[in-house]
Amino acid sequence: MRRLISKRNGMIGFFLVLLVLIAGIFAPYIAPYDPYDIDMDVALSPPTFAHPLGTDFFGRDVLSRLLVGARISLQVSVLARLIAVALGALLGLCAGYFGGRVDHIVMRLADVTLAYPGLLLLIAVMAAVGPSLTSLIIALGAVGWAGVARLVRAQVLSLKEREFVLAIRSIGGSPLNIMFRHLLPNCSSQLIVIFSMGLGMAVMAESSMSFLGLGAQPPLPSWGSMISSGLDYLRVAPWLSLAPGVAITLEVLGFNLLGDALRDVLDPKLSGSGGRL
Repeated sequence: MRRLISKRNGMIGFFLVLLVLIAGIFAPYIAPYDPYDIDMDVALSPPTFAHPLGTDFFGRDVLSRLLVGARISLQVSVLARLIAVALGALLGLCAGYFGGRVDHIVMRLADVTLAYPGLLLLIAVMAAVGPSLTSLIIALGAVGWAGVARLVRAQVLSLKEREFVLAIRSIGGSPLNIMFRHLLPNCSSQLIVIFSMGLGMAVMAESSMSFLGLGAQPPLPSWGSMISSGLDYLRVAPWLSLAPGVAITLEVLGFNLLGDALRDVLDPKLSGSGGRL
């Protein structure tokens, strides 16, 4: 942690992510108003002392909805990345360790997944299963596993013929024991990096799906849906779309800066390369 914070970009990213975490965790306690309360008497009020970010077309406080929206953004992005990393790590382990037909099937599935633009594939999946946060989390995880599987497979291929693996195999170590007790821990730093660097993309994907009406459904205050609903009032009430737009930008920036710093700390071979996992 000290090495991470010592990097300027890492420190900036850490504090941006920390702000979003605080907003998401403590939103019910620090939000000045109930984000679902309707008060038509103050509809489309500009920012004031009583409503620092103004109100929307139903008179709901934008700041309160923004704080609750942070929880939705974090929940979807973190859970989706956990699913993607867990699924990708499992399939990558199997492909790299067993090889042969297993490797061929997993890699062809990964090729098919990567052949389509991620957002287009996500829209197709969401249109098929129906819009909801649960569906979005599962769809994001299902779309994002392929890159993780390729990374883990490459790492396992470089490790499975090492002396310590051959020694464990020679004394009767089972494949499951070798994969999960010895090979997977050696991939942990790469998995942490790819998890953190994918969070920004997950936030953007969640916001995009909610913007299109395929994610969080009203009255849930997702940042993407807040931008979408504010477009009709952009000339008279720009704060409706501006506030969630800035929040998304800062959250994505924070995750990307933190991911870059984690990459430099946990995987020094990639330091300064400018590459993305």
